[in-house]
Amino acid sequence: MSFASFIALRYLRKRNLSRFLSFMTAVAIGSVAIGTAALIIAFTILDGFERELRSNLIGFSAHIQVNVFRNGVVTAEPATLKKLRAVQNVAQAGPFLEREALVVTRDDIEGVRVKGLDSARDLSRIADKLVAGSYTLGPVDDRHSIVIGKRLADKLNLRVGDRMLLLGVTDFTDIYHAPKVQCTIRGIYETGMAEYLDDIYVFTSLGTAQRTFGLPGSINGYDVLCRDVATVEETVDRIQTEIGYPYDPRSVFSLYRHLFVWIDLQQELIPIVVGSLIVISVFNVIATLLLFVIEKTSYIGILLAMGASRRHIRRIFLMQGVFIGTAGVLIGAALAFGFSLAQQELQFFSLPQDVYFMTTVPIHMTLTVFAGVSAAGVLLALLSSLIPAALAARLDPIRSIRYH
Repeated sequence: MSFASFIALRYLRKRNLSRFLSFMTAVAIGSVAIGTAALIIAFTILDGFERELRSNLIGFSAHIQVNVFRNGVVTAEPATLKKLRAVQNVAQAGPFLEREALVVTRDDIEGVRVKGLDSARDLSRIADKLVAGSYTLGPVDDRHSIVIGKRLADKLNLRVGDRMLLLGVTDFTDIYHAPKVQCTIRGIYETGMAEYLDDIYVFTSLGTAQRTFGLPGSINGYDVLCRDVATVEETVDRIQTEIGYPYDPRSVFSLYRHLFVWIDLQQELIPIVVGSLIVISVFNVIATLLLFVIEKTSYIGILLAMGASRRHIRRIFLMQGVFIGTAGVLIGAALAFGFSLAQQELQFFSLPQDVYFMTTVPIHMTLTVFAGVSAAGVLLALLSSLIPAALAARLDPIRSIRYH
């Protein structure tokens, strides 16, 4: 241990401090801890929001949707699917038929969007979001199957095994003659995005959807998964060049741009607001170290008289700032980790689905966030100790020894 570190640690011991200075030291450490914890928690929550949002949207609609212009339909052609799979960065592709329909139960009627998927080429990850039943889209015992969202199930008071009637309404002036298909609910999913997904979308087989809308052999697009999500926009351009009209490929980031812009806005503003807590803690560290200089003035004079250089005095107070910052950062990081872990496991903070698109506060912890915020906290504590250290180093030994 260096001379400066040894003296700095001795100054920080409680028995070597007055009650007021001991209290101020605790306040300085506490302010750094609170600022660090708040900033880490803010970043973990924002990362959790973005991760959950990306997971739900990408898992629901794949990386790219290749729709037909004006929601039209085309005949499913193996040649088009083959071209899509040959495009650079495309990992998988599968056809779908998606249109509005009416759901009729014994007690109610509701509008939904039916998405029919080819079971052999189903790219959605709704199976991972099931809360009841099984992810079965194809017919079972000659009965059509359907998977619906939890919000819709609660609204219509439906459970797994109940039946519902799908009306493929294309002309509201002649609902009586609209195609009708009776489906059995095989599964109920919950993404947490009730307003956007769980309350609107129902999933079934491609054949059932074609029968519901009276469009045998027809589709209105393809779901595409990419190998590298970072280059998804370039892949959209390649698909457009390769297959051309009447297809209109769009990435999930373009389809739900408003949601991602909302997340980006939060990531820019919240860290600035919460980060101000660490900046405030800097002033507490400065005030504490200035009080150290005042209380230890005579000791500083003695050290200078015994041969300690002004550089040594400067280092002593710089080390004090580092020790205060490190203690605060470690406590803050521990608090943030405890809170984040508890929220991940227990999910005790819930959210209104219609506002935040998910049911609980999402958490995603990364070593980068903890290390980055902790390093920033220690660095700010070091910088805040420059002024008190410079003042201490400029003290006159004779006057300091005589100081009371």
